[in-house]
Amino acid sequence: MRLHRIRLRDFRGVHDREVTLAERGVTVLQGDNEVGKTSTVAALDLLFDAADSSRRAEIRAAQPAGVDAGPEVEAEVSTGPYRFVYRKRWLRRPRTELHVIAPAPEQLTGADAHARVSAILDETMDRVLWRGLRVEQHTAVGQADLGGQDALTRALDRVASGAARPDPTADDGLVERAVEELRRYRTPSGRATGELRAAEVRLADAEAEEDRCRAALEAVERDVAARDRLDADAASVRERRRAHHAEVAELEDRWAGLQSRLREVETARGRAVLARERAQTAGERRAARDALVGALDTDAEAVAQADAALAAHDGEHTAAREERAARRTADAAACEEATAARRRADDAARAVSAARDRAELADLAERVRRVEEAEAGLAAAERVLAATTVGTDDLADLEDLARDLLRAEAARDAAAARVELTAPAELTLEVDGETVVLAPGETRTLPVAAARAVSLPGVLDVRVRPGLDEAGRDDAVRDRARELAGRCEELGVADLEAARVARRRADDAARRADEHRAALTRELAGHGDAAALRAAHHAVQDRLDGPADLFTSIEPAPAADVPALRREADTARDAADAAARRADEAAAACRVAEDAVRDADTRAAVLAERAADARHAHDRRAEELRAAREAEPDADLAAAADERLATARDAEREHEALAAALADDDPDTVEARVVNARAVDERLAGEAARLEREHAETTGRLQAAGLEGWHDQHAAAATELEAAGRDHDRIARRAAAAQRLHDTLARHRERVRRSYVAPFRAQVERLARIVFGASLSLEIDEDLRITHRTLDGVTVAFAALSSGAQEQLGLCARLACAALVDPSDGVPVVIDDALGHTDPARLSRLGAVFTAATAAEGAAQVIVLTCTPERYHGIGAATVVPLAPSRRPGDRDRDAGPVDDAPLQAPGTVVDLPRAPRAG
Repeated sequence: MRLHRIRLRDFRGVHDREVTLAERGVTVLQGDNEVGKTSTVAALDLLFDAADSSRRAEIRAAQPAGVDAGPEVEAEVSTGPYRFVYRKRWLRRPRTELHVIAPAPEQLTGADAHARVSAILDETMDRVLWRGLRVEQHTAVGQADLGGQDALTRALDRVASGAARPDPTADDGLVERAVEELRRYRTPSGRATGELRAAEVRLADAEAEEDRCRAALEAVERDVAARDRLDADAASVRERRRAHHAEVAELEDRWAGLQSRLREVETARGRAVLARERAQTAGERRAARDALVGALDTDAEAVAQADAALAAHDGEHTAAREERAARRTADAAACEEATAARRRADDAARAVSAARDRAELADLAERVRRVEEAEAGLAAAERVLAATTVGTDDLADLEDLARDLLRAEAARDAAAARVELTAPAELTLEVDGETVVLAPGETRTLPVAAARAVSLPGVLDVRVRPGLDEAGRDDAVRDRARELAGRCEELGVADLEAARVARRRADDAARRADEHRAALTRELAGHGDAAALRAAHHAVQDRLDGPADLFTSIEPAPAADVPALRREADTARDAADAAARRADEAAAACRVAEDAVRDADTRAAVLAERAADARHAHDRRAEELRAAREAEPDADLAAAADERLATARDAEREHEALAAALADDDPDTVEARVVNARAVDERLAGEAARLEREHAETTGRLQAAGLEGWHDQHAAAATELEAAGRDHDRIARRAAAAQRLHDTLARHRERVRRSYVAPFRAQVERLARIVFGASLSLEIDEDLRITHRTLDGVTVAFAALSSGAQEQLGLCARLACAALVDPSDGVPVVIDDALGHTDPARLSRLGAVFTAATAAEGAAQVIVLTCTPERYHGIGAATVVPLAPSRRPGDRDRDAGPVDDAPLQAPGTVVDLPRAPRAG
């Protein structure tokens, strides 16, 4: 299968875009996130699999947000001998259109188009391989399941046999013929087909027909027995109905006599009820008159109480107003006192702040001074350290040289001759040109390691020379002395003692530098550096030198008085808080007084309204009573009530007497027996009708069965069942033989298939060595899955490799499969944003892998979708298609015309198309 172009309309975030792909080699679709790269592959799946009437979740998710339009996909595809353009739209005015271009033109729509494309893909494309050669976004590349792919198996068979291409006219061999023979009887999934299926259907039909005929005969026998039973039951029901008719007649007569007496009792009861209702009405009218009189007295009492309550409330109302005036005066005084106290507390707080700032300013000034002294001392110490040329190691070298000189002198003096000079009296001599004064009796010993001159001026000159050994030791002393002097000269000091002095000065300077640094750290704590400390000093100074009126009312105070000022400020603040509380209490009391006055006003209004209402109700009730007495005096009303009550009692006594006489004859029992007798008669009549109906139905079935000839049909069905069984056994034996032959050949061919591993491994190793080097070798199992990798003599299981190495080998396996499969069987390799675990060096090598896998004539089609194009810059023969966000409707001129007739674009191009105006 080859994809030539794909067009999306209103699909997720893509409004209208057409992408044309290279028919062979690598096409890289690159763009930022959410430009619709992954949507392109998802759209192809929906186009091939989902009918336009489908409303499954993937299709609803593809509908663009905020646009009343259905997602639409169009693709131009080649597969096998077919080339077609397939378009489908869902949800809004769904439609499906198919235009077959080759080998013969066809135009289909709707379900026919969907079925035709499915048939073409099933015929020409390995759908399992199409899924296996795809790498989905955000999933590890891993290994594809290639072991059972028919297209790859045919390719490996062709490579193993040495054939360049399969010959469709050639004999496929014994296995294919065995498969063809087996397919006469069973499908690839094992279901029966052909002769075997027909034999099974015939046997099943024969068994069903024989069962049907046997069941019909059994039903006839059951109907014969049922008709005899129905005849006996009908005779029994008729006898029972004749016996029941006499009992029903006797009960009906008794019930007719009782019904006239029941009507008399009911009439008497009606008269009693009517008389009782009239007596009750008269009693209610009399009670209403008495209630009206009582209510009038109650209203008069309510008027008196309301007037008394109103008069009593006047005193409370006046007291509440007086209390409110007093509370208002107290509240005003408390507010003034609180304001003055708050002002005094603020002045005291500002005084404390000013004193604290002055104290802080003095502290910061002293710290600045100490910092400046420490900085000056540190600079001086660092200058001494910079000027010092004698290090600790240098001093150690000088001391070693001095010790060597002392040892040489000691060796020289120990081995040299000695001259002892003793003066009997004070004597002045010159020894080697140096004046020496000897006290009386003093002895001076002179070692003779070199020529020495002793002179008594004006009297005697003595020169003493050593032997050869002493001269050599003296030379050693001079050498050590020259070494010591040379080293001192290099270090810029006069001698060892000067070096020691210089070193002591340097150590002292380093100690002072450490002390000064510690002082700087201590003084700068909390400020970071000297600049920050000086800035804090300036900030405090600026606060003290701030607005002129800020501290005008505050007398300057020394730092020592800050605690006293703070105590005064606390006292003033407490006084202000107390005054504020007193003000709040006065305000609360004032509000309570205000509420009391408002309540008193409300209470007075309510009491006045109640008094007015009570007087109005009393007047209305008095007028109502007067009118009622004029219409009917109280005496007439009482006489009428007594008369109607006596009449009601007479009517009730008459009803009770008639009802007692009727109850002796038990009419309820007679009625119940009559109703039951009628129900029994109806039930027996229904049962007789049912038996008659069932008898007629059974007779009809027996007559129909006699016409069917079930005995003959059952005999024929049994004969057909026997013949069908023999035929099925014969064909089943042939099918079993074909199955056994196929299984045997397939088992042997499976052993042959193991030889397919070699050409597949060779192709994968050819591509993988570009990435890993020439020492790579792979172990691949019979399912064409990589099990181990050997590199530089080290073998590692595939599962133990790093994620990067696994995805690199997985990609090489997919590209090797695409390179091996015949173009007529192949499918595009789709890689959606993979190689995230691959380092830059191997990414450049993988570019060569893509080129090597797609360099041959008729090479596979590889489609790469990525938002990081630098991963694929190493593919030399790639066709790069940049994707940008598609334009929304209205971004271009709508007069550009409809897009349905847009020409095909060159490979590797993207066209953002304007939306065609909608009809209607």
